[in-house]
Amino acid sequence: MGKLFKIAVVAGAAAAGCAAIFALKKRKELEDYDYEELDDDFDDCVEDCVADAEDAAEEVKEGVEETLDKVEDAVEETDE
Repeated sequence: MGKLFKIAVVAGAAAAGCAAIFALKKRKELEDYDYEELDDDFDDCVEDCVADAEDAAEEVKEGVEETLDKVEDAVEETDE
């Protein structure tokens, strides 16, 4: 039973060591990451979304104007 406990302690210590090494590697990756590039990508994405939204709004506006013109024409025909 004592031998099994020692093996479990050694295995736990090895697992903890591996986890610590992995965490240090990830920390180093995050420190070296180019966050400015990420900011630029985000800005580009936002600009594209805004442009798409403006285009969609313009299309909706044109559609509404066409519908209003049709309604006005129908009302004028009804009035005659």
